Amino acid sequence: MRDLLLYKLTIEAQKRLEESPLSKREIIRRLGTSAAQLYRLLDSTNYRKSVDKLLLLLHVLDCEVDLVVRERSA
Repeated sequence: MRDLLLYKLTIEAQKRLEESPLSKREIIRRLGTSAAQLYRLLDSTNYRKSVDKLLLLLHVLDCEVDLVVRERSA
């Protein structure tokens, strides 16, 4: 479940980054991280990253993330 969440957040971050008027250097500065860390966050095959950092990246990219919890359907 965690891996799927990471994957979906990563794909969305990749899309939003392409559309963002911010430069990668500015995004890195706002994240307070390194270029290597940004590229690890954007790597959809990397499952060792934190959900927190991905949420922070999406926030920097001016996105709002809503998490919805529902009961399973039968």
